[in-house]
Amino acid sequence: MKKNRIGQASIIPDAIAYRIQKQCKYDWQRTLLAILMYTGERVGAVRLLRIPDVYVSSASRVVLPEITFRSETRKRAGGKDGGVRQVPISQKLREILGTYRIGGGEFLFPSPSDISKPVTVQAIDSFHRAAIARLGLENEGYSLHSYRRTFITKLYNKGVNTRTIMAITGHKSMSSLQRYIDADPQKIRDAIDEI
Repeated sequence: MKKNRIGQASIIPDAIAYRIQKQCKYDWQRTLLAILMYTGERVGAVRLLRIPDVYVSSASRVVLPEITFRSETRKRAGGKDGGVRQVPISQKLREILGTYRIGGGEFLFPSPSDISKPVTVQAIDSFHRAAIARLGLENEGYSLHSYRRTFITKLYNKGVNTRTIMAITGHKSMSSLQRYIDADPQKIRDAIDEI
């Protein structure tokens, strides 16, 4: 668990994620957190989403079948582009995106001070931390990266094989993926009881 901003981000239980979203002041904040939660993408790529990556056009609220995360927005070792990643949009996320009010400019989440630029990671981190603090959960190790770890761990716990998870998340190696999978304390106890 993360302590004093050091270590691995904690897994966010659904009930806590819902409470964090309820603390958000603006629709764009709730929508951004939903994309993190339902795609498992990193915040750096989500903040750089453009309207055509999600919607048929900026004039419509017609959601595409998949969100496209462009290669130049995705992180990869050695500072290289991470490759294009397309994630099918779940029904829950589709409903959220269907009610999202698209702002001006090309970015899905434009900066409040300049719509020609995306919102900054610092602004996202600031509202997320404030929401967590209002809930009194600042010592639980939750961060923006928790959504990625939670997404991957949920897939694993539902029995999705690791090769499929790698295809969904864009991981290139099993070892890098496995760092994201959290060990369920109940499964640990059950395993010990099997001996």
